[in-house]
Amino acid sequence: MKITTESLGPCQLALTVELDEEQSRQSLRRVARQLSEQVNIPGYRRGKAPYDVVLRRLGEDVIRHQIAETLGANTLQEALEQTGITPYVPGSLEEVSLSPVTFKFTISLPPVVELGNYRDYRLKPRKARVFRSEIREALEAIREQNAVFELVQRPAALNDGVAIDVIGRTADGVEFLNQKNMRLLLEDGSNLLAAGFVEELVGMAAGDEKTFTLTLADDFPREDLRGKEAEFTVKILEVYEGTVPALDDDLARAAGNFNSLQELEAHLEQRLLERSRQQVEKEYQERVLKDIIEQARVEYPPILLEAELESLVQEFEAIVKRDMRLSLQDYLRVQGLTLETLREELRPQAEARLKRGLVLGEVVKAEGIEVNDEELDAYIERLSAVLGERARLDSEETRNRLRNQLLADKAIKRLLEIAREGEEEADSEEEES
Repeated sequence: MKITTESLGPCQLALTVELDEEQSRQSLRRVARQLSEQVNIPGYRRGKAPYDVVLRRLGEDVIRHQIAETLGANTLQEALEQTGITPYVPGSLEEVSLSPVTFKFTISLPPVVELGNYRDYRLKPRKARVFRSEIREALEAIREQNAVFELVQRPAALNDGVAIDVIGRTADGVEFLNQKNMRLLLEDGSNLLAAGFVEELVGMAAGDEKTFTLTLADDFPREDLRGKEAEFTVKILEVYEGTVPALDDDLARAAGNFNSLQELEAHLEQRLLERSRQQVEKEYQERVLKDIIEQARVEYPPILLEAELESLVQEFEAIVKRDMRLSLQDYLRVQGLTLETLREELRPQAEARLKRGLVLGEVVKAEGIEVNDEELDAYIERLSAVLGERARLDSEETRNRLRNQLLADKAIKRLLEIAREGEEEADSEEEES
């Protein structure tokens, strides 16, 4: 048996196994006997036709298929044992040749992750801050929420309230919005639904109807429609003129359990500070992960990326079915896409998610991070309290997925701890100076 290997790129190689002359002869005779036992070959009893006759009768493709079925798995196993190669997933047989009998396999090797000097990484997070302008904006929002609106018989102007019927259609005529008696405030510069939507309604009076085309906002709820042109048909039902209350203690009492405007401002400042802290922490985590992943060397077999991509497609299909009540095939047809173009659009996301998972998995090993059954059970208990699906969460597959999620969370927490090491000392030094 002659074995040769050839690199096919990161974590993948071609393994060619060529049987020697005697092995080839025996293999072909055995296959010929098996096939001649299954079919009638004129002039020969079943199982007695020689190889050359079986070959002429059935053709090379049948012989190759039979050899792959009978010898492929055992040949691969023997070759792996002789070479000491450990595949990440079972190898795939790509080709069989007959003279001599030769097998060509593709072998996926385990991914390679080198984290680099991640324990030396340091990054000081920025401090959470609240600006006076943010408090003023919050106060203005409260004033608008407590505005008193009165019905008027005139065309709508900016800062008026309106009640409308609205229908939205894509450029292909597909209806994506149909809402009756929708109420909104005509704020200058508002990007509700689409930039310019509010401005189109200014000057319209009750009973007026208008159709216009705009580009949907970048934060439109349906991601597939963001940035695309849409046609809106709007009918004005009523116009309201608003009176905004003064910024004083009465407003504070109306807005909640506050005795004064000063108390309301303090409450808003604390709430905005907490929001700022959460945003700072989110940005900090993203930056630390990005830096650690970028400094790592990560290689993986293509089969891993394809599996991650398939998982993303399935997740996308579930979202389309849940949010749009469409099958993936119908969605793709409406969007003028194919499954292959969708896969290519999702490929960068799959690559990033795979690399992130591999890096965090290596951190778990390097740091000796574990999740015991008690931690997992407590996590499942918290989830089931929200979802009410304890039985489904207790399946072996789901428990493994949730355990991996907890391991990843712990790995991220550890990386953040490393990045922050020395932060307290630095802060004290700044205060002393």
